[in-house]
Amino acid sequence: MAAEAIVADTDLIIDFLRGRAPGARTVRDWIGRGHLRLTAVTAFELRLGADFFDREHRIMALLRAKTLPLDLLAAMHAGDIYSRLRASGLEIGVNDSLQAGVCRRFDIPLCTGNVRHFERVAGLQLVPIPDNS
Repeated sequence: MAAEAIVADTDLIIDFLRGRAPGARTVRDWIGRGHLRLTAVTAFELRLGADFFDREHRIMALLRAKTLPLDLLAAMHAGDIYSRLRASGLEIGVNDSLQAGVCRRFDIPLCTGNVRHFERVAGLQLVPIPDNS
């Protein structure tokens, strides 16, 4: 994977789809530069959304571009993350553990509005949301 690749967490993609800051400009910029990556976990979370069918074509266009799979190695990373955090009383939930597992497996940083949540994950690179207001 390219060093400049960045996984946008689902919260940023939802902002982008709804035209809201901070995700809208950030994601648009990453698409233009070829940096944007998504995960199969984001695909799952977007499909669960109440407005999926209103935005289906736009969502599918994003997902087809550069979506990273939840493969065996990513699943093993996610299981490690989930079990370690649960044992320490700092659980972040299954979906976020899966998201972090994919990012760790492919060694690509995650950009999220929920940094305090994901900073519990050892070995996960986090990127702050750019202030491009």
